[in-house]
Amino acid sequence: MGDHPSMPRHYLPPGTPLPPDTPQRLDTPRPGHGTIFVHLKDIGTSTPEIVWAASWQDPFESPGPNGEPAGIEEVEGTREDVLAWVRRRPAAAFYLLSEPGPVPLPDRDDDVVLDATRLERPRPCRFGE
Repeated sequence: MGDHPSMPRHYLPPGTPLPPDTPQRLDTPRPGHGTIFVHLKDIGTSTPEIVWAASWQDPFESPGPNGEPAGIEEVEGTREDVLAWVRRRPAAAFYLLSEPGPVPLPDRDDDVVLDATRLERPRPCRFGE
């Protein structure tokens, strides 16, 4: 998928229940660090409803003061709102998530194109699949 950073994942063993009050330990991204990914998201339940979304992912070299492994900010909304949010963030890198993989985000908003016809609806998954 190219030369872009990937977010480290830490999974629990299958069948391990989470206590209901387990907080998600995340911090905010640091200026000049991390990557912003712009993509389309299907938020519809019975009928497709496509929105634009972006995620700023900043994996930390060492955990934050409270054990946070990363800083993450996310937004979803209209194309214009999401691109305006992205342009105001001082991330180190910017990508569009598209087929066949991430591509650098164009400098001009008019050149930002994502194809909703290629968006796959998430299928329900069962733990351990």
